Amino acid sequence: MTAVRAALAPLWRLLPLVTRHRGAFWWTLGAGLLTQLGVLALGLLGAWLLTSTLRGDRAAVVPLAAALLLTAALCALTSWREAYVAHDLAYRVLADLRGRVFGALRRSLPARRRQRHSGDLGAVALGDVETLEWLYAHTAAQALVSGVLLAVTTGFSLLLTPWLLLAWGPALLVIVALPWCTGRMAARRGAELAAANAGLHAQVVETVAGLRELTEAGALGRHRAQLADGTRALSRAQRRVAAVGGLETAVADLAVAVAGAAALGIAATGMAGDPTLAPVTFTLATVALGPIGQLSNLLRNLGSLLASAGRIDAVLAAPPATVPPAAPAAPADGPLVFERVGFRYLPDGPAVLTDVALTVRPGETVALTGPSGGGKSTLVSLALRLWDPDQGRVTLGGVDLRELADAELRARVTAVPQQVDLLTGTVGENIALAAPEASAERLRAAAAAAGLLDPAAGLPRGLDTPVGERGAGLSGGQRARVGLARALLPEPRVLILDETLAHLDAHAEAALTAVLRARSADRVTLVVTHRASTLRAVDRVLGVHGGRVTPADAVTGPDPGAAPAH
Repeated sequence: MTAVRAALAPLWRLLPLVTRHRGAFWWTLGAGLLTQLGVLALGLLGAWLLTSTLRGDRAAVVPLAAALLLTAALCALTSWREAYVAHDLAYRVLADLRGRVFGALRRSLPARRRQRHSGDLGAVALGDVETLEWLYAHTAAQALVSGVLLAVTTGFSLLLTPWLLLAWGPALLVIVALPWCTGRMAARRGAELAAANAGLHAQVVETVAGLRELTEAGALGRHRAQLADGTRALSRAQRRVAAVGGLETAVADLAVAVAGAAALGIAATGMAGDPTLAPVTFTLATVALGPIGQLSNLLRNLGSLLASAGRIDAVLAAPPATVPPAAPAAPADGPLVFERVGFRYLPDGPAVLTDVALTVRPGETVALTGPSGGGKSTLVSLALRLWDPDQGRVTLGGVDLRELADAELRARVTAVPQQVDLLTGTVGENIALAAPEASAERLRAAAAAAGLLDPAAGLPRGLDTPVGERGAGLSGGQRARVGLARALLPEPRVLILDETLAHLDAHAEAALTAVLRARSADRVTLVVTHRASTLRAVDRVLGVHGGRVTPADAVTGPDPGAAPAH
């Protein structure tokens, strides 16, 4: 019993997703109940009409026929209403559940622990959500309706003859017991199917994202072979799940068929008493098989449902990468300060930053340089509060970043990474992501500051230039300028350029260097770079080596590590 309770725990923990939509749920339940009771009434009225005809009771035929037609019309109406409210509930639950999953991913990533595979997360956000939406929005109400209908038919059966319970009672026991007998196997097969689906999803995503690189390296054929292997693995997992489901279906169908034959035998042999009641007897027994079949379908999919619920529950329960403040502090302008900061990615891992003390004042531009793995990007991540330091603190205007509300922090600290990600739309729409409420004048000012409106930028349509998926249609320099404009739009107090100029052409580099030289008196600017031309445009150059920050001599010669202009 403890094992069963533990297996069902994720489903119970996710149940509030439905209870918060009580109105839609009760409408779905009520409409479904009326529809099922109407179907029962239709069967009984039709059977009684046949019984009255056999008895020669012509006076009852006309009222029964009228009642039959009226009940059919009401059933059609309630069936339509059930479909409407059930889908309304489904879409509400789907939106709520998917929003919670993406919210949890937003809070927990980037996690300072072993990362979950992108394909696994994609499967959780899409496939598993769809699976549980079907359970909570459709099946939960139907299961309750089936229980009520089963109780009603049981009552009628007892009034007519207890022998009817022998017809469908054993079938109910078999159908309810069957999933528990195959539960462990079904759960194992469901987990295998989820893992195979996640693996194939990841392979497809990686192949599409790296199609150009795979083609250039001549590795596309090998990768296609891996996709074929993943597809075969998914097919094997699907066959195993289908084998378990097929076994359950065969046994359940056999139980239903035996129950129907037994009911027919009870009706035909007159065990219900009056032989003319045979149609009513048979109708009661067969109508009872309907809710039994619905319960069977629910229990048959229990393994896949539990696997999906467990994966979603794990995502929702994941600890956040940073904890929001209970009472956010009022933001303040001032220097960005690292106060004796220490940081490790894993508790037992090596120290990435050790006792870092760094101050960047408003109106000042400071460059960080040093070897790869020295800690530069980690400093940027801490300034953006993607993580919190293990020791010390990072402050802005004397306020610990951990005490700022996330919206306030994002409005004051922005960054332009080396690889700027863009969404499908236009250049203007991609810039406006940082501040959707910004006026058209502010949007054009940010674009102009990033050099996007300059004819040399190569965008004759300006802010209306279309952008394809992942920035397709724009060069690396153009994407970097869009990223810079997006970072400038909120008018941040801290601007971070993280290797943004590493692979830019001469025109794009000149535009970004001009932004560095045009210092804002109230803005802190932090640059991660190795390019000599950029280092000459800053106020101070600091070296980051082995997790420590030390003064570095300004670089005056050509940058040996810079990428050639193109």
